Amino acid sequence: MSQALRMLVVDDEAPARDELAWLLARDELVDSVLAAASATDALRLLEEHPVDVVLLDISMPGLDGMELAAVLRRFREPPAIVFVTAHEQHAVGAFDLEAVDYVLKPVREERLALAVRRAAA
Repeated sequence: MSQALRMLVVDDEAPARDELAWLLARDELVDSVLAAASATDALRLLEEHPVDVVLLDISMPGLDGMELAAVLRRFREPPAIVFVTAHEQHAVGAFDLEAVDYVLKPVREERLALAVRRAAA
């Protein structure tokens, strides 16, 4: 993975999505941050803009974060997955999907930075 990471934030809640994008933009390892409000929007974006890391909420209408992660795992070059959620009960399932990290909301900047570094490793 390159040093300057391309990130995609997927969260159906605009304030959470905006906060994550803002925090990521402050990280020196992050080159660019895209944002999507749904799994469908994320897949559309990924057709045109490959990324290194996807930060996923779990609870979303339509395709949820766990289902989207399963789709992403099938990509020829799958991005690293970091779940960012308020639901701690999905952690085991997340790691079954080879997530590199599982960050609980509300997100602290230093905890997010750790997740970015795990994804970069």
